Amino acid sequence: MKTCKKLFALLLTLALTIAAFATLSAITVSAEEDGFEHYVTLNVADGPIRIFADHYAQNGVDYEGFTFENTLYTITGGVRNADAILRVVHNAEDAAPATVHMVFRDLYIYPQTWCSVVHFTSGLTGSGEDETPVLTVDLRLEGRNYVAGYNHPGISGNAIVNLSAAPDSYSVFTSEYDLSSEAFGGPLVLRKEGDYEVKVNGEIAELDVGKASRPTVITGPDSAAPVKSAIDALPAASAVTTSDKDAITAARQAYNALSPAKKTEIDADTLGHLTDDELALAAAEEAAAAAAVIPEPEPEPEPEPKRAPNLTALWIVLGFLCGAGCAVGVTLFVLKKKQTLSWDDAEPETDHSDTAD
Repeated sequence: MKTCKKLFALLLTLALTIAAFATLSAITVSAEEDGFEHYVTLNVADGPIRIFADHYAQNGVDYEGFTFENTLYTITGGVRNADAILRVVHNAEDAAPATVHMVFRDLYIYPQTWCSVVHFTSGLTGSGEDETPVLTVDLRLEGRNYVAGYNHPGISGNAIVNLSAAPDSYSVFTSEYDLSSEAFGGPLVLRKEGDYEVKVNGEIAELDVGKASRPTVITGPDSAAPVKSAIDALPAASAVTTSDKDAITAARQAYNALSPAKKTEIDADTLGHLTDDELALAAAEEAAAAAAVIPEPEPEPEPEPKRAPNLTALWIVLGFLCGAGCAVGVTLFVLKKKQTLSWDDAEPETDHSDTAD
């Protein structure tokens, strides 16, 4: 009986540990972005994702307290032959205009049925003739993304999507169904944010054109202008400190990310400015490292052994004084003794006054 209880307790502990790790893996904090209260990374391989105005859910498990405005969702991972992978829903009766912030990073989704794989939907529309949806999605594309819908290229819904692309990103939105004529669904509005290239069926096009064609390829910006601006904003080499490391490193990374053709647009003076700053930064870091080294304290000198005082002279003086004192004492004693004896031995005088003649 005791063995069964111990086994049950062990299995229960193991189950709770696995559940805790699963919960922690669902919520991943990223240090790459700033300005939000929550940074949530979700992997589509772990199951369907549902994002609502005040929480999100995956595989039917709710995670409360994650609102549209204070949470950055990063969607990553890969899944094949699945439908309804990602849903962003804002359909409360009193829904106010809201924006959900999202990143697609190295996302691979391949469909199974006619159902949309990625769907942004709002149950209400705004006022006005165009009936603008109240849901806006700020969607940034990072890394390599491939999102295929069945009857539309990957994304559908009735929201407004402000779409931006990170440098060196490459994203494909396409359709599995050959006869599809809708690229991003009917009422979904895609707005291009930033400098990047959009190609529809291999031809450079605007996103509005992409709404009626497929497939759509979005390539991150490859421009020398922002790189040159970043280098020009760096301090002179003589003023570089260790606090400039992030800016210098970012400028070098941006330059390295350019294609060979775009790198030729960075003039020698600009590139020399970056190189000089890198050398100055290395020297500043070396100096800071040297200053941070705490020298080992010098060992304290061992105290010299105390010399025993030489008491010979003192003993001589004391001996002399004692001897002199004894001599004086003996002398006085002898003199006193002699005086006493002299008084005792003296003869008495004879009084002759009464002697008759």
